[in-house]
Amino acid sequence: MDVMNHRESEREDWWRPRAEAVAQYIVNKFSQSDVIMLQEWWFDDSFTAIFDDATGHLFHRIAERRPSAQRGKMRDDGLCCLVKKDGKLDLIRSDKVLTGPQRISQLVYCKEKVVHGSIGRGVYFANSHLSFPGDIDPVVNDERHANEARIIVEALSRVGSHKSNKDSESLQIICGDFNSNSCGLAASLLESPPYNFVNCASATAQQMLSNVGGPVNIGVTHCNHLGEKVSVDHIFLRLNQGRRSAVPCVSSKMDRCAALAMGYLDTKGSRILHVQSDHIMIEGRQVLSDHRPVTATIEWPRMNTMSNETFQSDLYINTTMPLDPLEPAWGIVQ
Repeated sequence: MDVMNHRESEREDWWRPRAEAVAQYIVNKFSQSDVIMLQEWWFDDSFTAIFDDATGHLFHRIAERRPSAQRGKMRDDGLCCLVKKDGKLDLIRSDKVLTGPQRISQLVYCKEKVVHGSIGRGVYFANSHLSFPGDIDPVVNDERHANEARIIVEALSRVGSHKSNKDSESLQIICGDFNSNSCGLAASLLESPPYNFVNCASATAQQMLSNVGGPVNIGVTHCNHLGEKVSVDHIFLRLNQGRRSAVPCVSSKMDRCAALAMGYLDTKGSRILHVQSDHIMIEGRQVLSDHRPVTATIEWPRMNTMSNETFQSDLYINTTMPLDPLEPAWGIVQ
């Protein structure tokens, strides 16, 4: 075991095989996904070329850099979004919001492709990677995460209100590595009034075990660099029906609609169909902190105003963290 404090980016024979394997894994497993969110994205030309060569025929790629601690400088890593070229969404634009020191959330605006002459609905993503819980006091870590989540949801709401017609329906999705589980303050804040997002993993668990209340983890999604097995990768969503409120006005978390908690977003069939966590099996050397991709399938039907026919629009949303080549290569086996 090599315990030297090397960074993976210093050794191409470490990062290249994993990058190639992850890129091919995306092609093999997620080629039908409408959107894939990647955290810990590296802007190295050789690294990005690997993903472009493997996935460029399937996906548009757009990425945002993190700021450096040095004023006016940018880091070599950030967040990335892949949007399927022949999928259900058109990629419109990407922006970012600063959530903390050297931390950002990538705000991605997509629009549903026109169906039978109708107007495409907006879909807004916040690709996020919250701060590592590095303080000795867990309360400080929890409150920091909640503050970052608040910044993200308010920025996403501003983008949505600016881009959308007030009468139009849209989806807002927050996903990524929260560095805290579904019982943390960040998740609790998003699921509580006035935000009323639904945790996709908890919702599907509630559907299967409708008599079990409370947040539910999807299982281990990550083994961090401390060797801890954690469930920190989440997908949250909410449906905005324009002037018509998509979520009942509730005064407390206890009053939260049971149907909403199970992922039923409206009365016409919009719902969370399925959430799962998969394993990435990569041959050769690999670090212990590889994340497992978390996938959500969203059923979002729409009515054709001319014929009153219902069209299905199932969105496949993936949030996966392939690797972080800028961090020390913990647990590399020689």
